[in-house]
Amino acid sequence: MIRSLALLCLLWLAGGVPAAGAQGRIVTATLPSQALLGNRIGDSVDRPITVYLPPSYDQAPSRRYPVLYLLHGATSVPVEWLDGTYQGMDLRAALDQQAAQGEFLVVMPMADNRFGGSFYVDSPAFGHWDAFVARELVDFIDRRFRTLPLRRYRGLAGHSMGGFGALSVAGRHPGVFGHVYAASPCCLALVGDLARDGERWQRPLGGWLRAMAMAFDPDPRGAGEDAAPPLPFAPGADGSMHAVPTVMARWQRELPLARLARDPAPYRQLCSLALDAGRQDQIPSVPLGAAAFAAALTRAGVPHAFTLYDGDHVDHVRDRFEQHLLPFFAQAFARAGTRRDRCR
Repeated sequence: MIRSLALLCLLWLAGGVPAAGAQGRIVTATLPSQALLGNRIGDSVDRPITVYLPPSYDQAPSRRYPVLYLLHGATSVPVEWLDGTYQGMDLRAALDQQAAQGEFLVVMPMADNRFGGSFYVDSPAFGHWDAFVARELVDFIDRRFRTLPLRRYRGLAGHSMGGFGALSVAGRHPGVFGHVYAASPCCLALVGDLARDGERWQRPLGGWLRAMAMAFDPDPRGAGEDAAPPLPFAPGADGSMHAVPTVMARWQRELPLARLARDPAPYRQLCSLALDAGRQDQIPSVPLGAAAFAAALTRAGVPHAFTLYDGDHVDHVRDRFEQHLLPFFAQAFARAGTRRDRCR
């Protein structure tokens, strides 16, 4: 088995540089999920998967490739990486332009639902999304496409809710994903607008916070679609907000910062880790949570890169992807198997 995997890696390294002007292509597939069966909202288990195949994929039939799994944010869909939504970005064109630095597949699952998103956790409401990403999706892609089935050749990234998902899923499955990049990750900790006295708890529940609360709901029976899901804070008799212990326990099991504080070992196993956030993000908990997560990584001795840049939640997505996120994975995959590779 080890000899076979080593041969696959050599085939990838020997793939050569794609011809100038060569283009990759986008293909779509449907994954009929077992992990999502029985979800409480009746969401379809047939999940569309969008895949970028690099320029040399069709011309080099014996070559195998690394894979980046890319998770979208709340109320988003994979096509937004391709249709110019983010400052005119076309992810296919961006990947083609950097192909000379390293080619890899990019896999974009559809995780949207009528509440705005799954948060990529296992939940009675939305289904077992952690299992879907880390097991079903990876197995599906490895069987259907010519991949390098080693964690050092697998990356996981996402923006906003997808950044939460990247840190959440990779923190549970460091043996599956070697490299992680969380762009403007939301909801890593109960800080800023999500703190006990934060403004979010004073407003009518809706949007991504409602989806988050439904995903984290500790009651497998739920309270019905029209009822508000339980929240970790509620007003007390004195009018101030107080923690609700049973709900808070469930949230702390899911929030990446709390999980990192309890057990940093899974994050130490990652080959490389990066996260970023804009200083002017409209959601205060995004830069505050990202900074708190990075500080906790430092205290735990987990190697990582963290960048706070001038920008808001979406206005620098194209720049961050083209100049930072995609090169991060190209370099990580290029290091894999070399003396500079810390991934085992």
